[in-house]
Amino acid sequence: MHTRRLITFLLGAWFALVVTIACVAALGFQVANNIAKTPPTEAGPALVVLGEPMVHQLFRYVAAEINRTLFEVSGLGELGILLALTSLLLLSNYNRRATILAGVLLLAAFASHFLLTPQVVSQGRILDFRPAEMLMADRARFARLHMLFGVVTVFRLLGGVWLAGVLLYRGPNSRMRRRRGDVDGVDHPEDGHVNR
Repeated sequence: MHTRRLITFLLGAWFALVVTIACVAALGFQVANNIAKTPPTEAGPALVVLGEPMVHQLFRYVAAEINRTLFEVSGLGELGILLALTSLLLLSNYNRRATILAGVLLLAAFASHFLLTPQVVSQGRILDFRPAEMLMADRARFARLHMLFGVVTVFRLLGGVWLAGVLLYRGPNSRMRRRRGDVDGVDHPEDGHVNR
């Protein structure tokens, strides 16, 4: 029973981490844009010297750097959680399908953290403080990388939902299986070979 609780905790922690980082990344740029449009009155005189376009770029740069740092740090946390989850499923021989799914999620997170994240970070830094009309090929490459990063994140989330479904339905002593009536033949009273 403790194995099941630990598996549930790890899967929940992984979901919380991925969804939180995605929300923070999306909201970071909105907050930066809002502050750039209406800066605090105390900072207004200092920001006027820079000019509105530079202030806007500066706040977007800060939001981008925060997101980059979050992606790098959360990627390591995600790898740790998924490694623990996969190892626990594998060593406890809990469910083969769940173990394979957790392994696929671990590989996808590994590829995302070590292959995609460094490219997105470096490409984003190339484009910082560059006007929108400059470096069009680099901007197109960044857009493709960013879209691929989003697709891999959605794939991982869908895989996590599938894993949760497998664990709920196929786990040992699953309540859903008992409700449906999928129990061993020994548990049916009409079977003549029941040992009581």
